Amino acid sequence: MSKFEELGKKLDELAEEFIATTQTGIEKTTAKTKDWRKHLDDLGEKIKKTAQEGLEKLTTETKEFGQLTKLKSQIKDEKRQIEKKLQKMGELVMQLKIHEELDEGELKRLVEEISNLKKELKEKEDQIQKLRNS
Repeated sequence: MSKFEELGKKLDELAEEFIATTQTGIEKTTAKTKDWRKHLDDLGEKIKKTAQEGLEKLTTETKEFGQLTKLKSQIKDEKRQIEKKLQKMGELVMQLKIHEELDEGELKRLVEEISNLKKELKEKEDQIQKLRNS
């Protein structure tokens, strides 16, 4: 056998070894790529789930905050109305004191309106308490 033939056989053996090693590397790389893809998919799902939960919580808290703000505003308005009606009532009492005349119908209406406003005020304060406790 000539030296060229020996060299050719060795080159063929090296080529087969190279191909086998390359194929093994490709298979390992493919397997690792699949594992990494699975890990990344799992991580993506966890991030998505966490983001959705956070968004839902933020939405709920924002809605509750809006409700609280609205109720507090309504309470302030009702307190102002009560003050105005109490002032009007005081004016009627002063008229009685000064002129000895009293509009009893007006006085009864004011007492009833104040009573209703205080009931509404209590209901709104109870709603605020419920929202804070939930």
